[in-house]
Amino acid sequence: MSRRARPGFGTLDHVIDILDGLHGAYTYPYARSALGEYGLRAAVDNGDLVGFGRGVLLDARRVLDLRTRCAGALLLTGGVLVGPTAAALHGCSAIGGFPVHVRVPYTQRIRSRNGLVVHQGDVTPGEVTVMDGLRVLTMDRTITEVLCSAPRRTALACADQLLRAMRAEDRPDFIESVATQLAARPDRRGTKQAARLLSLASGLPESPAQSAFLLVLADSGFPKPECQYEIRDHNGQVRHRLDFAWPAHQVALEHEDNDPSRAEDLHRRGWLILQADTE
Repeated sequence: MSRRARPGFGTLDHVIDILDGLHGAYTYPYARSALGEYGLRAAVDNGDLVGFGRGVLLDARRVLDLRTRCAGALLLTGGVLVGPTAAALHGCSAIGGFPVHVRVPYTQRIRSRNGLVVHQGDVTPGEVTVMDGLRVLTMDRTITEVLCSAPRRTALACADQLLRAMRAEDRPDFIESVATQLAARPDRRGTKQAARLLSLASGLPESPAQSAFLLVLADSGFPKPECQYEIRDHNGQVRHRLDFAWPAHQVALEHEDNDPSRAEDLHRRGWLILQADTE
């Protein structure tokens, strides 16, 4: 099918490009004023603009982009991005950003629908930050929510990912902030689980899989290991880094390593190295 054009504007690809919407999300009145009735109708008919909800349109080329859908959700609801969506925007790849989760005031009557989950609740200005023009729950509030409500392995992996992105000296204050919020949380559902997960979070596991395995160890009754424990030589240089270690007993558990020479060197140093069976 050939691309229709509005006189004086060129192809519809160019017409869509002149729209100045946040991440490719636009209100219907804005798109109509920018493109005119003909241009807007042609863009919708051609599938260049797609509806996200009443009065909100998305650039079809960006419809699967998380930030585009988040911008559309905010135009539709006027709310704040929360839960898994906020976690994904803060940098947690262990949790899915779809469907988009938003929170709106109790006075606002907006229903959830396919691709959009609407939560009702209060949000104070201090709980909101702006990221790429999007209103998002702050990182500490987001992790508090995720630890209470997300599946346990996902929640711990998410906490570890966000902590890992911080400077090591900033992690204790962040953990303390989340613990304080958990203690003061009016909705007590999930807070016991969240506190236990927070006690395991360190930012040291190198992948969501390692965070999940740490939870397996805790559930199996093992004492909490030291993650990414460093073995140094007499010059202070790091020779080995162990996934999970109990240094007092010189016992370590490796999640993914199968290097025989490495295992032999550790054995000579007095370490017992166990290999995790992840199958």
